[in-house]
This record gives sequence, structure tokens and C-alpha cells, in this order.
Amino acid sequence: MKNALFFIIGGSLWGLLLVKIGAVEAQPLISVAEARAQQGVADGAEVRVKGQITFCSQSMGVAFVQDATGGIGFDPRKRGKALPKVGEWVEVRGKLARRQGMVMILNDDKTFGAPEVEVIGRSGKRIGAKPFDLDDAAEMRVDGLLTRVSGVVRRITQGVHEQAPMQVEISSTSGYAIARLPWTEERPSSQEMNGWINEVVTVHGVLVCQASPPMLARDAQALILVPGKAAWRMEPEALDEVFAREPAVFSETIPIATGTQPGDRLHLSGVVTAAKARRWVSLRTATGSVLVQTRQMGTFVPGERLSVACWPQNRGGQVMLLDGVCRSRGYEAPPDPLVIEPTVDGELPPVMELVRMTGELHHHLISGGVPHLSLVLDNGRSFELEWRTLLKEEQVAKLEDGSRIEVTGLLKAKHEDIAEETSISHSVMLRSMADITQLRLPSWWTRSRLSFAAWALFGVVMVMVPTALISRRHIHRQERQIRVIELRAAAEEERRRIAREFHDTLQQQLSAATLHLETLKGAIEAAPEMIPGLVDDTTAMVRHCQIEARHCLWDLRTEAPAREDLAEALRQWLGMRGAQIKSAQLHFEVRGEVPTLPEDVPFQLLRIAQEAVNNALAHAAATQVSVRLVCRKMDLELQIWDDGRGFNTEEIHVGHFGLTGQKERAQKIGATLHLISHPEDGTRVTLNLPIPLFAYASVS
Repeated sequence: MKNALFFIIGGSLWGLLLVKIGAVEAQPLISVAEARAQQGVADGAEVRVKGQITFCSQSMGVAFVQDATGGIGFDPRKRGKALPKVGEWVEVRGKLARRQGMVMILNDDKTFGAPEVEVIGRSGKRIGAKPFDLDDAAEMRVDGLLTRVSGVVRRITQGVHEQAPMQVEISSTSGYAIARLPWTEERPSSQEMNGWINEVVTVHGVLVCQASPPMLARDAQALILVPGKAAWRMEPEALDEVFAREPAVFSETIPIATGTQPGDRLHLSGVVTAAKARRWVSLRTATGSVLVQTRQMGTFVPGERLSVACWPQNRGGQVMLLDGVCRSRGYEAPPDPLVIEPTVDGELPPVMELVRMTGELHHHLISGGVPHLSLVLDNGRSFELEWRTLLKEEQVAKLEDGSRIEVTGLLKAKHEDIAEETSISHSVMLRSMADITQLRLPSWWTRSRLSFAAWALFGVVMVMVPTALISRRHIHRQERQIRVIELRAAAEEERRRIAREFHDTLQQQLSAATLHLETLKGAIEAAPEMIPGLVDDTTAMVRHCQIEARHCLWDLRTEAPAREDLAEALRQWLGMRGAQIKSAQLHFEVRGEVPTLPEDVPFQLLRIAQEAVNNALAHAAATQVSVRLVCRKMDLELQIWDDGRGFNTEEIHVGHFGLTGQKERAQKIGATLHLISHPEDGTRVTLNLPIPLFAYASVS
């Protein structure tokens, strides 16, 4: 019994192992580039790649495997298994996911964890480091490649724990990178690391451009993961050869460096006029002033003499000196600024020169309520004051608009687009509040206040005289807008009414004609004697449809003529309607002269008359229908009466015979509608419109 149980359990485990091996073998081996492409299609795709380990760190929890097509990261930490070593060839199986912004192969795409890693050995062609421009790499989103980068060490940060990786900031003309050095057993001493500062280093490491903070600093283009001390080579003598040369003579035609070697750097010497830590330093050389961009730690003060090794580049037609390495050569008296006379409209000094000028301060506000300062000289020339570089908002808020001040700072040229928009071609970059000296407070009666008072008095006088006319015009405009809105609503209601008429008349008549035609088709053989009657009935239906169609089309065309001549529109419509209806006679009469009415009133009167006449013809079986338009001095009266059946007005329901619509139309134009009817005694509709309400229409 025990042997049988042992046999069953062993067989089950062996079967599971075979299934797992079969699943692994079924997963195809693909390149790293293909795996990364799958991540772009769907997260969680299962992949199997083969390549060489280029980086592995227990403390950082990340390793990189690379083949001929690229590199990809994975979590190497798996309990009970040793970490793969740099240089080993491995197969990695797992699912794709994103972790800290990077594409990685993990155990699964939800809880992460280490994937399956099988070490193949160290055989195979070793992957070499590829040089990359950091700016281009960041733009191309290159990730996971073994890279060679040369630059200058700017700052070193050591982790709190001994096992934490060191972080080294490296700057170069091709960008700014953060290097992480997870060296544990071969960690260099503090004295050795201090000797790296501002020295050239060549790094062989894995380039990562898609990592997210805090792994990658926000202002850095790339992260470089250095596998070991052998991949980190300091070159302390690289810049000594540059500083040993004679300082170059600075000019706008200075040779532009095209290489990336330390020897391509330019050696300049000058005195500091202004500086911002880890950003830039302004030097006055023997032939002019220049701005050097640098990420060097420390503070440079005016009067400090520096030797600078930097890369000369042409940016927008202006020489820029990048990635400066500065060495102090002592101190001397700060350089005197060049004075720009406030009354002389002459040629300005070169840009980036330290200047001093006197003028009137103008204080403006731009988007977001940020202060915007400008200095206007006595000759009318304006300079923008750039204070955001080194000053705080609360400092410049103390400067009063209209004050006469003396300013010292660096002269800068404005961008062409900004200069054209603001008519200010140059700006002055302030270094501290000590660069601003207030000579005189502004007078209370400033030019702007005097101008405001004069214009305010003029405005009061001009407003008092035409107030009544402006108010009347404004009210008139609002009433016209209201009438336009009401007219549009009436037009929309008219479209719905015509649609209902099409549905109630044309569609039903056409449906009946269709049934007659189908009956006629069957009667040809079954009942030939019915054919003449069916043909006559169908012909009558089609003719009735023609009449109704002409009626609806006339309704669509009468809106514009009705606004111009109400009497003529009524006469035309009654003539057309009388030609359609042979069983009744229609009469029309005009008494007096029709006054000029607003554009929507004639249209509403026409529709009320049409509705009343159609009701008399369709529902009252009238043989005589009369329409009279009576125009008097104070009012206009529209009368419609017929000799039809009539009805009891107390028993009609809301909306019956369109009476509700007629009353609503009358209310819109300020008229009153009266209906008188008795059974077998006809119907009389009377509309009264007061004329004085529309007297202003003749003026407009």
C-alpha cells in the first residue's frame, strides 16, 4: 500500500515537472528589442530572452541583460539562489512590466518579484560599451545599453547605510547624468572620493533614460549604473594639460570645439563679476566679459580670479561656454562697472558686461501677478530688470513704482521676438539687493495719477450729457434682440406645424392612394366593374395631395413677403386657397392704410388668419369666409368670420381647432384675440392690436 502511494505521488510530481518543462520549452527565445516592443503593445506579456549580464546589484534590486539588439532590466533577487555575475550569459523568463519607469522582466506584472534566470556560462563574444551623446540618448529614450561616457565629477553623495550605492553627478557638454556605484567590498575611501571632484572620469555603465524619480533626478538626462570599480576610470591629469596652456583671448570669433575629448576644452582666465552656484559664472577677461555655464559646487564671489576649462559652443549666434571647470587663482578688488549715461543715446557696451545706470523704475504685473520691472533712462531708452535669477519676490515688492534708482548688473540682449514685442532690446540681470540704490521716492502726483484724474473728470462730464440717449439706445437694442429670439422661436414652431400638416394630410392621403392602387391591381382580374370607381377615387386623392403640397409650400415662402406687406400677403394666400377649395368662397377687404409694423408682427398676423380660415374650411363646412383688415389711428383690427356650423365655445378643449396657438401668437405681439361662435350660427374671430406700442418701429 505504501509503495503504491509513493508511486502515485512520485508520478504526479514527475508529470508536473514535465508539464513545466514543456511550457518553458514552448516559450520561444526572442531578442531584447522584440521583448521591449511587446511591452509597448500589452503589459504582462511573457517573454524569454538570452544575453550577457551587464549590471547586477542586490541593494538596488535591479540587473540588466543585453544582447546585440539592446538591454532590459530584471529583478535578480531570488531566495536561495546566488546573484548572476557581470559577464555571465543567462536566459531570463518572466513577464514584462514597468517598475520605477523602466521596462523590466519580472515574475508577474502585479506583485513583481524575480523571474526565472538560468546561467548558461561565460562563453560568447563580450558586449562592448557604446559611446552615446546624453542629450540624444534622452531624446531617443535609449534604455539598458552598456555605454561609455566621459565627463566631470561634480558631486558625490553616499547612502546612509553601508550597502547603499553611491551617487555621483557627472556633467559634460552632451548632458548631465547621475552615476550609481553599488560597490560594497571595493568602496573607495572618503579622501579618494574627494579627489574626484572637478576631475575627468570615463565610465562604462548601463545607460537608463526612462527611470523615474527618486532613482533619476528631475534635471538629469540619464542614469548610469556602474557595475564595478574596473568600469570607473579617473583621469586626474586630463585637465592639467588644459590649465597648463596660456589663457585664450576671448572674442566672438573664438574657435568652436567640435570634439568631446578633454583636450578640446578652452582655457580662459578672468575676474568674477557675478555668479550663481551650480548654474553660471560671469567673467571679465582682458578682451571682454563672458558667461560660463557650470555645475561646479561652491560659491564664487566678485573679485575672485578664476581659470576656467570649458567647451565653446555657438548658440543662436552667440558664443556660449559650457561645462566649465573653475580653479581659483586668488582674489583682487571687484571690477568697476561701466557707466551708461542716462542722457546720451549712444552705443551700448558688449553683452554680459557689468554696467551701472540711473533712471526711473516702472512696476508692472504680468500673468499670475508676478512683478515685472523696467528701468527708463532720461533719454527714453528702456531696460528690463531681471531679478528672478538671484532675488526673491518679496525683495522686489519693496521697490516703489516711479522711484529714481541706480542699478548695477550684467547687461544682456533680449531674444529677438521678445524685443520686438516689448520694444525693449536689452535687460540688466541683478545680482543682489545691494545692486539697487534708491535715489528719490516717487512724487504723489505722478504722471499716471495726473492722467487718471484728468481722464476721470472728462469721463464724468461726457457721461452725464448723453446718459439718457445711451440708455434709450441700449433698451431699444435689447428689445430688438428679444424680438429676434421670439421670431426664431416662432419660425421653429411654424416648421413643426407644417411637419404636422404633412403628416396629417399628405402622408395619410398618399397611404390611402397606395391602398387603392393595390386594390385596383387585384380588381383587374377579380372585379373589373370596380376599376372606374377606384381610378376616380385614387385620382381625387392624388389631386388633393397636390393641393395640400402647394398649400404647405406657399406657407414656407410667405414669411419674407408677409414682413414687407401684410395686406398683399393675405390677398395672395386667400386667392391661392380659394383656387384650391371649390366648395367655399373667400373674401378679403382692407380698410385704411396699413402702418409700418415690426418685422415679426405681420408674420404672426398672417399665421393667425391662415389658422382661422383653415379651421372654417376643414371643420365648420363653411361656404362663405371673409377676412377684413381694419387700420385705424390707434389700433389695427383683423376680422375673420364664416357661415359654418359653429360650436359651443364653453365645451371646446384646450388646443382644439388651433385656438391655443392663435392666442399664444396674439400674446407674443401684444394683441388681444376674441372668439364668438354658436352652433349652426358660424364663427367670428377678432384680433385687436394697439398701434402706439409699435410707434418706434417706424424710427428704426
